[in-house]
Amino acid sequence: MSQRILKVDLTNCDREPIHTPGSIQPHGVLLVCDVNDNLITAASANAAAFLGGQRNHVVGLTLADILGGDVAHNLRNAIARAGGSHLAGAELGVQLQSGQVVDASIHRHNDRIFVELEPTSQSRGEAKSALDLTQALVRRISKETEVEALAASGAKLVRALLGYDRVMVYRFLHNGAGKVIAEAKRHDLHSFMGQYFPASDIPDQARRLYLLNWIRLIADVSYEPVTMAPADGHGTLPDIDMSHAHLRSVSPIHCEYLRNMGVAASLSISIVVEGKLWGLIACHHNTPKLVPLPMRVSAELFAQYYSLQIAIAERRAEYLASAKARRRLDDIITSLDPAEPVDTGLVELLPALAELIACDGAALWLGDVWHTTGVAPGREAAAEITAFLKEHAQDAIWSTEDLRTLLGSGKGYGERVAGLLAIPISGQSGDFLIYFRSEEAHKIEWAGEPVKQVVEGPQGPRLTPRGSFETWREDVRWRSTPWTDPEFAVAEATRTYLRDVILRFKEATADERSRADRRRRLLNDELNHRVKNIIALVKSLALQTGSSSSTVDDYSRALEGRLSALAFAHDQSLGGEGGTLATLVDAEASLHRFGATNERVVTSGPPIGLDDRAFGVMALLLHEMMTNAAKYGSLSVPEGTLHISWTRDQDGHCVIDWIESGGPAVTTPEKTGFGSTLIDNTIAYDLGGKADLQYAPGGVRARFSIPAIHVREVAPSTRAADRPLPLQRRVLAGKDVVLVEDQALIAMDIEDVLRKLGALSVRAFPNIADALAGIVASEPHCAVLDLNLAGETSAEIADALLARSVPFIFATGYRDAVMIPERFRHIPVVRKPLSERELAEQLAAVLMLSR
Repeated sequence: MSQRILKVDLTNCDREPIHTPGSIQPHGVLLVCDVNDNLITAASANAAAFLGGQRNHVVGLTLADILGGDVAHNLRNAIARAGGSHLAGAELGVQLQSGQVVDASIHRHNDRIFVELEPTSQSRGEAKSALDLTQALVRRISKETEVEALAASGAKLVRALLGYDRVMVYRFLHNGAGKVIAEAKRHDLHSFMGQYFPASDIPDQARRLYLLNWIRLIADVSYEPVTMAPADGHGTLPDIDMSHAHLRSVSPIHCEYLRNMGVAASLSISIVVEGKLWGLIACHHNTPKLVPLPMRVSAELFAQYYSLQIAIAERRAEYLASAKARRRLDDIITSLDPAEPVDTGLVELLPALAELIACDGAALWLGDVWHTTGVAPGREAAAEITAFLKEHAQDAIWSTEDLRTLLGSGKGYGERVAGLLAIPISGQSGDFLIYFRSEEAHKIEWAGEPVKQVVEGPQGPRLTPRGSFETWREDVRWRSTPWTDPEFAVAEATRTYLRDVILRFKEATADERSRADRRRRLLNDELNHRVKNIIALVKSLALQTGSSSSTVDDYSRALEGRLSALAFAHDQSLGGEGGTLATLVDAEASLHRFGATNERVVTSGPPIGLDDRAFGVMALLLHEMMTNAAKYGSLSVPEGTLHISWTRDQDGHCVIDWIESGGPAVTTPEKTGFGSTLIDNTIAYDLGGKADLQYAPGGVRARFSIPAIHVREVAPSTRAADRPLPLQRRVLAGKDVVLVEDQALIAMDIEDVLRKLGALSVRAFPNIADALAGIVASEPHCAVLDLNLAGETSAEIADALLARSVPFIFATGYRDAVMIPERFRHIPVVRKPLSERELAEQLAAVLMLSR
């Protein structure tokens, strides 16, 4: 008649099929129905007495036949609300046809419907009280953010809710054993706080059931099980999986275990974090205690919320540890010198990396070379350790607190070096950052000696659960303190960070080689182009000067002057950005300002810049004009003067007036030489401008007009080339810098300067779209923006950086701030060509302000 039951003792308790016990606890009734026709296929032996009839009147009938149509309907609705899953629905205060009032729970599992009936807990008032208590518990537990505080509060609150003599929060450890981390108890009871329980106390199949069914009640550990019977009342009952049943009978070994502890009743509440059994809230009572169904439902709701809070607290602790590690890593990696190989830099930083996780020493295995700091194995052990890690850790973080068991004691493992935490820091090369801990000899307090006892009984010797739970201390040797979850979070952050750094350095090295090759090709091409142009220009100057010179001395002086003017123009416009008109005028005028004649050349005009083309043309033109004035005009006599002034007209053109006076009488030359031809034609031919030259008797007068396309405003200079640099040169150490510049050569020069200032990476973009995409992909620490980008401005990029609070500066060849939009007038501006000193000062200033 009864279900097959395995005879259980401690030799096979880890294989006991506790989910199919074939019996229930006696404080209720279990009915098992077919899911299709609702016929009762099995019932507990106490069903007839509980329901007021004969058992053969129960099995084979429907729920409606024995419970009444309304009750059966409500129970079917309850299981429907559970969504067809194994989750139980509950109906409280249900009145049966017999007039008896019961609390009912119903669930579905393996094509069977399970109906459990218990004497009513007196009412819906108690249900409301349970709900109110649960809400109060949830509000109180919400105030805690640390696991330790949650454990302490949880024990106190569950004891207040359920009224047990002792409530313990029991956490499972990595090795399967458990530790009591919080306890709330009656004052006269012995404490288990801080004590360990061996993994064998809760076998694997019991842990699986705790995951399936969060509440496990034993109302009386000395109960007599009530068997289940099949429909025909004969034969063997097929195995019925009662994993989700509240009334499921428990292992007799466990009941004996509890009696040995002096416990008469218990309730276990599962703590499940991320799908794994994290621990239990274990409730013990010294006398039998039946917790009503409403209170058990409330306890399960609390357990679900409590588990969520435990998960949040652990993730919070891991996040805080990881965030702190990343901040420290930022500071550590910032000191890496981008000019050095990354391996060299990491070895130098090993002592700082060792401080990220509590340890006694650390090692780096890089490129098959062993580097250590603090307490760590010597080089002779490196090959053995790293070979083991490559086989077992592979590409994952790996740890042990018992290196002696894994590698033996031959090299002193277990004392000086007992524990290890290995972090793979490169994908395929097998490099590791390894933390070591020394032995921490200590005592573990067990709740009783964790061994099975052999006793003599009527059937001979047999194993029993331990009979004493008095504190039993075990000496632990050769092991380190365990590595914690927050430390694993730090290890993961370190692995990700170091891999990114190594990859970035390797990419930067490859990119630098590629950039150097490209820069060399560009420079060669540019140099070839410029040399050809200069040779052609010098050839033309030599031929034309020779054709208009009467003597070798005249030829030599004229050619030398013109070549000097050309060289000056080239020097001033180096970088392709031209220069200022005042620079050209003052350079030529300075040759004729000396002694008492310092004011014989008077110049005036607003700051005006010329582009590269106009600057070169005007350098030659002004040189020719000055040479003629010195040879034939006002500068050929001491009393002569020259006034040069310039302005911009309403169309933006630059107008230059040249007025000589006090010199010899002027007549129009009979023939035109190369110099005159150069003056008349170059400004018109090369620039599309105008030259009006008049030979008035009182002195030569000329007006030159340079089209606006070659003219630009000049901002007051903020350059600090003559001031000492109070800053360290590596103001960008470890920083990722975005550079926006549309001229390739200029971008390369600026990039070189930024790297000299310590930049870890420089990402150069030639246009707005690429720059915006780069900033979105990876936010930089700071940026340098060319204001003018091939007809566009970098204003859109500047807006994006401001929105992200990324500091930046403008780099421009414009000499006046009028070209900078009003909203950016507070942004520092450096002038091209850039100096390392000025760039360092301005970037240091904006980085300081952004902190």
